[in-house]
Amino acid sequence: MNKVWLLLVLAITPLVQAAEDVAIDQIAAVVNDDSVLMSEAQQRMNARQLSLRQAVDELVLERLQLQQAKDKGIPEGDPQTVITALRAQMLKNSVKVSDQEVAELIASQSDTVTKGESYHLQHILLATPAGVSADQANQTRERAEQVRHRLLAGEDFAQLAKTTSDSHAAKQGGDLGWQAAANLPASFIRALALLKTGDISEVILDDSGFHLLKLLEREGGKRKMAENIRTRHILVSTTTRDETLAKQKIDDLYQQAMQGASFAQLAKAHSDDPGSAAKGGDLGWVTPGKTVPEFEQVMAQTPPNTLSQPFKTSFGWHILQVLARQPVDQTVDSLRDKAGDFLAERKAEEQYQAWLQGLRSKAFIEYRIPSDNNLQLH
Repeated sequence: MNKVWLLLVLAITPLVQAAEDVAIDQIAAVVNDDSVLMSEAQQRMNARQLSLRQAVDELVLERLQLQQAKDKGIPEGDPQTVITALRAQMLKNSVKVSDQEVAELIASQSDTVTKGESYHLQHILLATPAGVSADQANQTRERAEQVRHRLLAGEDFAQLAKTTSDSHAAKQGGDLGWQAAANLPASFIRALALLKTGDISEVILDDSGFHLLKLLEREGGKRKMAENIRTRHILVSTTTRDETLAKQKIDDLYQQAMQGASFAQLAKAHSDDPGSAAKGGDLGWVTPGKTVPEFEQVMAQTPPNTLSQPFKTSFGWHILQVLARQPVDQTVDSLRDKAGDFLAERKAEEQYQAWLQGLRSKAFIEYRIPSDNNLQLH
């Protein structure tokens, strides 16, 4: 009897297991002409600690994106990789961030950005007394804009401060000396967050009137310093000639330069970079990150007034000469880049989520899961 019972149990067990598998592999949702299975939902729930509804929602959205990727010719592969490619294709050239948006974001964080900094400033104030009419205020703003244009055109700040400013520092050419960020008005700090040394601010409005600032020097805070390099080069392109001939030519030019031939004359006569060739190979002051890595590496390692060995980039063969080096404060540029990247990513995510919402609203989606969203499968 025991043997019969054992055989019966052994016979029934696979059927019970199969029945459980069928139950788990029931369709959880239909997505256009595709479906999400309960077994997939189970895996997603376990992996991400989600409720059943949350897991199915994620899978439905994934299916929709994979269907779109297929329609757009994106090769099949790992879902995350495919969806990343789809996102890049959908957002290509569609995300625009304006300088004004960048400036507004930085201004909103100016207290943090300028913490610990001090500034040597020149200042012009065109005052607006209490009770001034709107017309009078507008006329004063126009005067302030005119003064700013004159400053940008090269007129001396100190002289204009003496003749136009209502500030107590007018007699000193508007020189306010050194001022800690913590002691300056918020309106000044918002402007200073984006000024480089030597810059003139936009017209700043507060209760006193319309202000103009010139940043003479700044100290403290977290600065990002780099080194600008004044350099010139000769390029022998490999896109218009054979690789071997290009190498032979750059070696010959290198030997001529080492023997005393004028670098500028060699560049004018032989360089395949038309922009710099006309200027004797001069590239001006080059900021780090603005050239291809191979060029930047050689430029960084070459001492001033020294000729580099011939080296190759994707453009061809080069020789370069470093003329001078100077430290440069890249804090503002770096701040702008970070703010721009942040805004671009935020806009991209907003646009993509809106696109997904539209995609979902047009799709056929049918859920076949229990109404209890928190149901767990075991």
